[in-house]
Amino acid sequence: MIRRAVLAASVGSISLVSAGCLFDSASPPTAEGNPDRNETQDEEQETAEFNPDVEQMTRLGDAAGISFTVAPEWEYAYLEENNSVRIQYDSGDSSTMAFETFGTLRAADHCSDRLQQILDDNSVTGTGVSTGWGRVELREIETSTNETISAQEEFTRDAPVAPKVYHTHHYARDGSLISEPAVPFEDLVEAVPRSMEITMRFPERSYTAMFPVVCTKDWTKNE
Repeated sequence: MIRRAVLAASVGSISLVSAGCLFDSASPPTAEGNPDRNETQDEEQETAEFNPDVEQMTRLGDAAGISFTVAPEWEYAYLEENNSVRIQYDSGDSSTMAFETFGTLRAADHCSDRLQQILDDNSVTGTGVSTGWGRVELREIETSTNETISAQEEFTRDAPVAPKVYHTHHYARDGSLISEPAVPFEDLVEAVPRSMEITMRFPERSYTAMFPVVCTKDWTKNE
């Protein structure tokens, strides 16, 4: 049996991807006079040589966790016989995933919106600071040595994603600094909640996820 839930928002693509800041190495021309040297070797050398003074880290927020409920807006077909969701995209393609995975991805997106509101309320926005959501493995998160409960026990979600705050230094192709975050990384960590528990009230039933909320300090470089 197929029940179609038609909600207000237009359909867009959902994908389980990492939304983190990635390093993009430059591509200098092949060195003259050295036929054994190729472009890939040049790129690898430049990657190795460029090492900005930015300590990369992923931290949980320090503020108290929050809980909220959302009535999501989306268009999909619920496949009751196997508890899954089919999404039809504007391109004509479609995808099917477990209801819990779909709920997790939609929940992460709504948490990202709430996270932006929190940053605005605490005046910790500006250049180099952005929010989103992406792949987060719990083992990647730097936690305090006196934690009383493991991250595996604390956070429950059906896909390895989480809302994120990005604190990004931006460099030009030649390695010169284009921009740096307008606020210190520690100020972001202090303002961001440690966790977000969100209940998604879908027409079929509700789905609840408990996410870690992470702050990522990183850098990016133009190609």
